[in-house]
Amino acid sequence: MSPLTELLTRHPLPDPEGGKDDRGTLVLIGGPPECPGGVLLAAQGALRTGSGRVQLVVHPAVATAVAVAVPEALVLPWDQAGALPDATARSVSRAQAVVIGCGHSADLTGAVGQVAQLLGSTPLVLDAGALEGSALDAAERFGEAPHLVLAPNVNEARSLLADEGTGDDAADQVGVAVRLAERTGGPVAVRGASTVVVDGDGRWRLDGAPPGLGTPGSGDVLMGVLGGLLARGLPAAGALGWAVALHARAGAELAAQTPIGFLARDIAVRLPAALAGLRSEVA
Repeated sequence: MSPLTELLTRHPLPDPEGGKDDRGTLVLIGGPPECPGGVLLAAQGALRTGSGRVQLVVHPAVATAVAVAVPEALVLPWDQAGALPDATARSVSRAQAVVIGCGHSADLTGAVGQVAQLLGSTPLVLDAGALEGSALDAAERFGEAPHLVLAPNVNEARSLLADEGTGDDAADQVGVAVRLAERTGGPVAVRGASTVVVDGDGRWRLDGAPPGLGTPGSGDVLMGVLGGLLARGLPAAGALGWAVALHARAGAELAAQTPIGFLARDIAVRLPAALAGLRSEVA
């Protein structure tokens, strides 16, 4: 098993040049009325790591509040229990990367299917409520592999593979990651006390993430970073590696000051410094 820094060296970050039009468009789909915070945190993660255009798709009931909370982003309405509105569908179809599921706990199979059929080979990240077996089936039905990018925690990954006999031992994290990558046809990260990234025959591990990263909303920040890097054109395996490493570095820098009790939004604030430091180390 290789250290994660090897994957970062293999896939260097794009140069931070040009304006927002040169850094791609990321669409983040989330924000149900009861939990709009997930998509807000994802937006912060993306913007703090240099994303270009960030567009948020949320339930109409919270669209105005979300637009005020994130003035840097375009906000579009969609009640994901129904059909995708035409204007929102156009934005989704033009994106360079899409993340769906932030802040959701309900099964989003129908919504995932509607989004996936618009994307072709555009990277699609499934998170939270979109990480259901039926939602994964819907995404695979419409997509051109390998377009799916997944970074579930260990329990979510096992749930996706429930019919494939993955077992209950946490030590099988690598095996779970390998099986999930084989199913989706693309790279995956499986997160836990350690995080494993698998891409084909490649295996990389990051150990020692601070416990404080378990704070609520931390995963939403990670999904925003991942989506933003994909929108900037980084290959999926590289985007997974950099997102995991940047998230962990920001958490470690916070933990040095506040071992426990920092907020997910604090992780986002630390991302620019984490990016500069890590980029310098692996250059």
